[in-house]
Amino acid sequence: MIMALFFTAISDLKQNAEEDSIQTEIAQLVSNAEQIYIRGEGSLIYIQVEIPENAEVHMGKIPDEDEVWPSNSNNYYILIDGHQKMFESKAAFSNTNMTGPYTIGPGHHELKLETQIDNTSGMLVVKISE
Repeated sequence: MIMALFFTAISDLKQNAEEDSIQTEIAQLVSNAEQIYIRGEGSLIYIQVEIPENAEVHMGKIPDEDEVWPSNSNNYYILIDGHQKMFESKAAFSNTNMTGPYTIGPGHHELKLETQIDNTSGMLVVKISE
């Protein structure tokens, strides 16, 4: 019984460490995005992020609400082992074509963040591309 509790505690600690790690990575991305967003159209920055194998990040959307972009483009969520954590940003996010949200899958990514006005909505967005 004690061993089962021990292994459960270790598993929970590992999952918490992974969540903290990915949240730190994405917090850095969001912080940089908010800084260039405040500067306005034409700002540009490159950033590197590392996403664990069991995770993905959805920038510019709320879970299960694909059709309402760009109205929810200042939201993002992290999906880890099927669990979602939602967040809000001062910046609005877009994919490179400015047609919807951007998903960051597992692995190492070198991302380009660039601010641009979306011609359809008139909103300033941070376009994300690799």
